[in-house]
Amino acid sequence: MTSLFNSFSRIRFRSVMGSFSVVCISLLLSILLSVRVPAQDHSTETKIGELVERSAELDMFSGTVLVAKDGHTIFEGAYGEANKDFGIPNSLNTKFNIGSIGKSFTAVAIMQLVESGRLKLSDPLSKYLPAAPFTEKDRITIHHLLTHTSGLGDYLEHEDYLGTLPGVSKITDVLPLVYDQAAQFAPGEQFAYSNSGYLLLGVIIEEVSGLPYPEYLQQNIFEPSGMTESGLFYESEVLPGRSIGYTKTWDGSYVSNVVSVPAPCPAGGLRTTVNDLLKFDQALLGSTLLSESSRATMYRATELRPTYACGWEIKEYHGHKFVGHSGGANGIEAYFYRFINDGYTIVTLSNYDGGNGQVCSDIEAIIFGQDYSLPTITDADFTLGYFLHAKGKYREAVKVLDRNLSRAEPHLLSLFFSADSRMRGEFELEKALEQLDLYIELAPENSFPPITMIWSRKGRILTDLGRAEEAMESYEALLRIDPENSNAREKLKELTGIEH
Repeated sequence: MTSLFNSFSRIRFRSVMGSFSVVCISLLLSILLSVRVPAQDHSTETKIGELVERSAELDMFSGTVLVAKDGHTIFEGAYGEANKDFGIPNSLNTKFNIGSIGKSFTAVAIMQLVESGRLKLSDPLSKYLPAAPFTEKDRITIHHLLTHTSGLGDYLEHEDYLGTLPGVSKITDVLPLVYDQAAQFAPGEQFAYSNSGYLLLGVIIEEVSGLPYPEYLQQNIFEPSGMTESGLFYESEVLPGRSIGYTKTWDGSYVSNVVSVPAPCPAGGLRTTVNDLLKFDQALLGSTLLSESSRATMYRATELRPTYACGWEIKEYHGHKFVGHSGGANGIEAYFYRFINDGYTIVTLSNYDGGNGQVCSDIEAIIFGQDYSLPTITDADFTLGYFLHAKGKYREAVKVLDRNLSRAEPHLLSLFFSADSRMRGEFELEKALEQLDLYIELAPENSFPPITMIWSRKGRILTDLGRAEEAMESYEALLRIDPENSNAREKLKELTGIEH
């Protein structure tokens, strides 16, 4: 694999990882894997097939994959089960929840209304929703909403959302939750991912077009693109070919997402297939949906976040620029990317909430001739343990990560996260110290996480255990490696009352 490198950097976790950022994790994961794959041995199609099949065999991936070149499919496949209760397999016609990829459809709809002269990106929110209670509504523009720079929050995080969910049957049903959250900052001041902003865009689409949001998509995007298997469907509706989302637990069992999955709306959650997404991708290349000028505006990144434009991620992979979006929630992980100068389109849709990012990253590596590795059982256990850790399920994470510590060679990443889980969960702290000591003993000089991070973790645990002298020794060891580490100096000052 390209190292679980890009996959973890793409996943947006709700849990807080403290100073151990997602970017650091993606670097850390670059040392993970084994079983190197010779670049010249197989065709691109064969390599992709081997990769996805191995991931499915290890139960790291369940879903569908499509790779196209200049609109022509060069690989497609379906793996795992759409419904585990009835043993129904996934197929290329399975309709997956694509999460926040739906934001790209909302962005196209807004740009269509701009193109037709029915609204402007500079229009204030108050022009279309004068009843909105935000004091900033005269300054929040359509463009702010599209680029997540409005300052508005996230209604999915509202304490009443799950209680509201069973009664949601249209997008305005959750407006009270959006209106109940105060703005976090002045519009245009920062970038902060906002599902609330995109729900408001959907309400504006309804106000301006006179059509319910789902009907607007059907008439103006799905039908012109030839998308016959797509739409917004609530969990209570009968939908043939629907995938059920699953979250894996520490013992290998699964929990479905049927009672926790967010209701479909302009912020995400529409159902579609890999082939319908390819049709959408191709329709965007010509004038079927938007003019070239409108596309250029839609793909223009905001200065506050160079990798995000109007409902689209704008990134590079080893110098190859791509546009697209990702989506994720319980039992959902989806990626839709087009490399705009190379002609490749990659769609990977999964009804698991882990593993798909790695599949997508490795497909990119195969296409562009980068190193990758086929996954192993060690990778499978680490991936599951890491996701449990990221969700704050620390005791479950330890049970999985410790499997990798009983194998012939202790797995350094599992060793670190096992200790970190114990520390964050505040249990078995003596065991965590033993694991950190073993990491220091085994880790190479250029390891990631770096040894400085291990000494910092030790200092924190020892402080919590009331072992101040040993904690000071840990922070002093950190400073010998990194004399400019301000955090270590501050901790020593707290322990000794003396500046260091």
